[in-house]
Amino acid sequence: MIKIFIADEEIEFNQNIQITEEMLTTSSVILDTCYPKKWEDDGDYISRFYLPKDYSRCEIYNDDDLIFMGVVKNTGNISLNPRYPKYCKLQILSYKTFLSEGITLDFVIANKTVEEAIYQVTDAIADYGFVVGNIVLKNADEVIGAYSTLDKTAYDMYQYFSEITNSKWYVRRIDKNTVAVDFYDPEELPRAENIEYTTEYFEKNNIQDDISISYSTSDYRNKQIVLSNKVYANVNSVEQKIADSYSNEFLTEKAIGKINSILVDGESKLFATNSEKETGIIADFYYTPGEAKFTSKAQYSNGTNIVIDYIAIVQGREIAYSNDEISRIHSQLGISGVISRYENRNDILYSSQLYSIATNCIKYKGKPDYTLKLNTYNKDLFFIGQQVYFNAPIEELKTDYMVKKKIIDICIVGSEKHLFYTYELSSNYNSESAINFFDNQRRKSNGNISQGDYISRNIDIENTANIVFSNLNIEEIEITNSNALDSALDTVL
Repeated sequence: MIKIFIADEEIEFNQNIQITEEMLTTSSVILDTCYPKKWEDDGDYISRFYLPKDYSRCEIYNDDDLIFMGVVKNTGNISLNPRYPKYCKLQILSYKTFLSEGITLDFVIANKTVEEAIYQVTDAIADYGFVVGNIVLKNADEVIGAYSTLDKTAYDMYQYFSEITNSKWYVRRIDKNTVAVDFYDPEELPRAENIEYTTEYFEKNNIQDDISISYSTSDYRNKQIVLSNKVYANVNSVEQKIADSYSNEFLTEKAIGKINSILVDGESKLFATNSEKETGIIADFYYTPGEAKFTSKAQYSNGTNIVIDYIAIVQGREIAYSNDEISRIHSQLGISGVISRYENRNDILYSSQLYSIATNCIKYKGKPDYTLKLNTYNKDLFFIGQQVYFNAPIEELKTDYMVKKKIIDICIVGSEKHLFYTYELSSNYNSESAINFFDNQRRKSNGNISQGDYISRNIDIENTANIVFSNLNIEEIEITNSNALDSALDTVL
């Protein structure tokens, strides 16, 4: 009962077909030696050529269930030999292609929550049939930094939203005209029925061959050392400077991260960064984070006592251990079981963040990644993005898995068509989000537009013409309210 329609016309095919679906990648299907089914009425395959309308819609059904929807690529291969039928070979592209290869965007996301930004991007590609599906995010109502989508595709933006919220996203077909975009926190992914390691479960779900599992550890080291040249110190630095009446620049022993206070002869003074100075903020002292100096606006007389209290930027070093793994190696080999991994970062401000990154690297990179594979006959068990618990026969494998890959095989045996599903599930499906948490938080708050940046836009030039007015009357309109243009961004308009 497997049927294929192109431009609402049923197509016959006589070669095996494989459809591969993954979380974020597009897929395509090759239809080999296909022709309209109506040709079978008279058996005339020789005199006719099958070349379907360019970019037609293709639908593949199992009974009444739509298992794939795509667009016919404008390409084909037809044998012209007069002794053979004029069958056509076509490539069908998944609708997900439009996310990464459709229109590029050109607007600014500003003063939007995560959910509002998802709707804004989806509205921009609504003409392709995309709609917002489920948004199950703990921080969906958080306001994100200003972001310019210039030259970005919808795929780029969805991936950005996923990273800054530590979430998973994917698309699912609602009907042949509509594709929904879903966002979920990993622990809130839709849950499927548990996989049971029993004969009854295998028979009920037509599981073929066997369930296979493979595991690997992406990093075998059990001691994580994270270094950074720019970390806020845990203690304040207090230094005394004496003015000399001719210089307004004062050097500090360490690079300044953040100033707490400045006293001049015991009197508290105002201070600001040089970036704030450029925006018009007036203070008595200015500094640039990361530099070992600060400057005064006024010239102080010789002998004036200046005391600065600041948090210095120092070299940071944090270490995390996987003690169980260290003990395991030591007990097995009888030697030291410490195997170290080093990482340098210059984008973390606090020692506690360094330690959290080190801990996450140990936790996720040192944990085996289990990959579960199973295949069924004519039984569609899971969809991409679901999570499922495997009630495995051994304790190490009993955990949640996420469906990352799904392969649909349509196999032809004689005159019969058979449908097989192959699923690939992964256990460590949230590791990268956890490791990159601090990078993502910074991107969430800053976006890609910094204060003082401006966005250039193309201006369409149109033809102009002189207009001659006859019997012209001009009436001045009184402005009752402010006619200032409200702008969400600190930009030049």
